[in-house]
Order: sequence, then structure tokens, then C-alpha cells
Amino acid sequence: MIKDKDHTPVAQELVTRCTKCKLDLNHVVLFHNQEGIVDRVQCKICGSEHKYRPDKKKAPVKTPKKKKRTVTKKEDFAETFEKLAEKFKGKEPVTYSMSGSFKTDDVIDHKTFGMGIVTSVSYGKMGVAFSEGPRLLVCDR
Repeated sequence: MIKDKDHTPVAQELVTRCTKCKLDLNHVVLFHNQEGIVDRVQCKICGSEHKYRPDKKKAPVKTPKKKKRTVTKKEDFAETFEKLAEKFKGKEPVTYSMSGSFKTDDVIDHKTFGMGIVTSVSYGKMGVAFSEGPRLLVCDR
């Protein structure tokens, strides 16, 4: 087989992509251009005649890098929550509702997650620290 497919002699075969079949198939060289490079080929399977399209050089495939996740143990959440709970022990918990208005350091009682302490509030959302971990909850709706 000829190393440089672009300079294959007329009436010789080469493997290139057929524009009609959409597959890499055997083709016969029909014409060369002025530089001596293959210009037109004919598919040996379907018989279609088309311009020769050299193989595109494929860029090396980059494997995506995995993002490192910081894994925090549940015990760490529990310890942090316990410290916050001691700080706000005397506060009366407010029942959570989406329409309720809350501010930072409020103690809330959520029917699913239990007791929590509001850590941040902004634009209808609030961050709440619960014993199993932080949650983002809706407020002011």
C-alpha cells in the first residue's frame, strides 16, 4: 500500500470516505490536480464519483478531569450544629413556612428536617444548618 494516499496513481485503489454511502470504502483514483494530488475518486461499492477528501487529522481525545469533592462527615455537621444549638439555646423556634420571613440566627422548626438555625438569607432563599447538614430553603413567597 502507498504511504501517501494523496499521491496515489490514477486507476489505483485507496480507502477514503464515500460522500454517498457515508462510510470509509475502497475508491478508484480518476484524476489528479496540477500538483499531482488526487482530485476525483469513484466509489467501488455505489459507483458515485466525487471529489477526494483527505482524512482529517484527529485531535487527541482529552479525558475530562474529575473534580475533587470535599467529603464532610455527618459527624462534622452534627458537631457544628451542636455548637450553634448551644449558642441559641434560649431562643424559641419558629415554625418554618415558605411564606414566612426569616433573618440570620433565627431558630426554625422544619417538619421534615427538624430543628435548624438560619445561617444566611438573600433573595427569597435562606441557608439553614440542620443536624444532618446544611440546606437551602425558600422563604418570603
